Amino acid sequence: MRFLAIGALALVLAAPRVLAQEALDPAPATWRGLQLGPEQVFEGEFTTNFETSSFRPDGAAASDAVWLAGWEDRPGDNGAITRRYHLRFVGRRTVEPGRYGRLGAFRNEVLIVRLLEERVLLTP
Repeated sequence: MRFLAIGALALVLAAPRVLAQEALDPAPATWRGLQLGPEQVFEGEFTTNFETSSFRPDGAAASDAVWLAGWEDRPGDNGAITRRYHLRFVGRRTVEPGRYGRLGAFRNEVLIVRLLEERVLLTP
């Protein structure tokens, strides 16, 4: 009987879990005085060092990179070595283009609302 209970528990724990994804908030928001658009899912490459916090969405040109806000530094970030990550997150993009980031080098800024996935990319 005990083995049957253990087996049943093992089946329940091994079954794939279906997690309900939270709905994205379609309402615009204001953050640090910036008007942000609705939440959306972003995926792409994030580069960070002591001078930059650049995010380039998958399929976008290098000139379409945006300043990334809301990233919590990992050990080794913002040092002399450039770190690259592949990120997938829910975020909000500034509605109006402007001058964002270091020396105003970026036309837009994206705020991470909820990090879904991160993976360190090796640099040659």
